[in-house]
Amino acid sequence: MFTRLESIRGLAACLVVIYHSPFRFENQSFAFISNSYLFVDLFFVLSGFVMAYAYSEKILAGMGFSRYLALRLGRLYPLHLFTLMLWVPYVLLKQYLYLSGFGGTDQLVDNNVSTFFSNLMLIHAMGIHDSLSWNQPSWSISTEFFAYLVFFVLTVSLDRQRTLIFPLLVSAGCYLALQVLGQERLLTTYDYGFIRCLGAFYLGILVYRIRSKAVHENWLATIRKNRQALTGAELAATLLVIASVSLAGQGYVFALLAVASFCVAILVFSAPDGGALSRVLNIGLIRQIGVWSFSIYMIHRLLQFGVSNVSEFILGIDPEQPMGWVSVVINLIMLAAIIWLSKWSYEYVEKPCRDWVKRRLSKPELPPEVPDQVGSSSLTKD
Repeated sequence: MFTRLESIRGLAACLVVIYHSPFRFENQSFAFISNSYLFVDLFFVLSGFVMAYAYSEKILAGMGFSRYLALRLGRLYPLHLFTLMLWVPYVLLKQYLYLSGFGGTDQLVDNNVSTFFSNLMLIHAMGIHDSLSWNQPSWSISTEFFAYLVFFVLTVSLDRQRTLIFPLLVSAGCYLALQVLGQERLLTTYDYGFIRCLGAFYLGILVYRIRSKAVHENWLATIRKNRQALTGAELAATLLVIASVSLAGQGYVFALLAVASFCVAILVFSAPDGGALSRVLNIGLIRQIGVWSFSIYMIHRLLQFGVSNVSEFILGIDPEQPMGWVSVVINLIMLAAIIWLSKWSYEYVEKPCRDWVKRRLSKPELPPEVPDQVGSSSLTKD
């Protein structure tokens, strides 16, 4: 239903990949790229939006917690486990080379038995460590999983009426807490990442409820008939995202404005009708990148670390030195390789495991439903 949002998730995943790349054009990256870590918050907003769409009514209608939990774990955990295990031989090889005098750093400071098991249990970003470890991007998967648990509990208790004010209050409370804790620019991950995630997650729920109210009450009847107006709204939302992300380095308030711009963009691009930019987002390859976005996000750091190590220790190229247009070429090649690998991890790990869990949970007496592809990759109902 929300294929354009899935495409946006794919583009956001690619921007996070570029943000994490060790190969830089100049000493100082462009402001937009330097602040593209914030697109992880776009993932969180999208997750809240999709969860409200796919699960709110089902939970209130009596969906059991065990079934809900199994569906969420089936969506997140297989790829998380797969990528975690890929990191084991890499870390062991790096540690062997370090102990053999080939340079580098002691891998076991962060990537040790303790952090491995906390990663295994999805608790590694809940404030129990003082650094990221193993597959570093998975911190957001840890926090998102616990946001799912909070969502279920609040849906069956304090949020049964599904008002607009409740998710706004939850989100405002989270962002106020981060400010009190002294967090700047929303850079928190392993320490207060759960609060960061929950704040954006409930903004997504708010956006979904506003969108539902707008569609139900036909607020935009006039603009829906005007393709030029729709294109203008999409272009304005896109420029707002680019501008606000570029300014996010100015301080905490600017980072929050960037997250707010994500909400505006999601609201605009989730409209029943679309303009010219929506047609671009519906191009086949862009849609597929959206489908593979969870895999892109989860596997990209291992490839980047590997290429960086080969460049430094075998080719003698220091990846921390600005490389001009050479860095652009390297980053584009790496991005293409990551997307290609993500296609296969989606086909052979992510999708089969998700579908297996769904089959195990299926009930023959119930009518068939649209496949569950929410969570971190797709945007259709369970």
